[in-house]
Amino acid sequence: MLCGCVDMTPQIREIVRTELLRSIVWFGVGLVGWPLVTMEVSWLNTTPLTVFGLPVVTWAVLTASAIGIRTVTESDLRVQTTGGISVSLALGIMLGGVAAVYLVIRSGYPARWITLGYVAVTAVTSLWYWYVHPTGRGSTATT
Repeated sequence: MLCGCVDMTPQIREIVRTELLRSIVWFGVGLVGWPLVTMEVSWLNTTPLTVFGLPVVTWAVLTASAIGIRTVTESDLRVQTTGGISVSLALGIMLGGVAAVYLVIRSGYPARWITLGYVAVTAVTSLWYWYVHPTGRGSTATT
């Protein structure tokens, strides 16, 4: 049995348990997302290895990375912290940019209006973040 062989402190055991529970979402997104990618990309064949193997690899890499980051930095990686809000803002801006490019290139929406909407949403969100940004390190957001 693995539990008898591995000597984990209670803190590391809690980190592993929490990240394994969080990783259910990664696996679900991979299980839905990778088949969509294989259908859209012509150079990636749709085989059982790509449909089931890529989600497993994605899940394993993201989960191991999260466990490693939390173990080394002793951080909770929660959105309610200052760092979590900053990371969420940066990821949201990047994903919004990807979505804007997709809408212009694949869906044929006018680039001017999509760009204007993206810049407006990014500016409003960044200003809101600047206005309500908690100042203390490790403080939690209340809004």
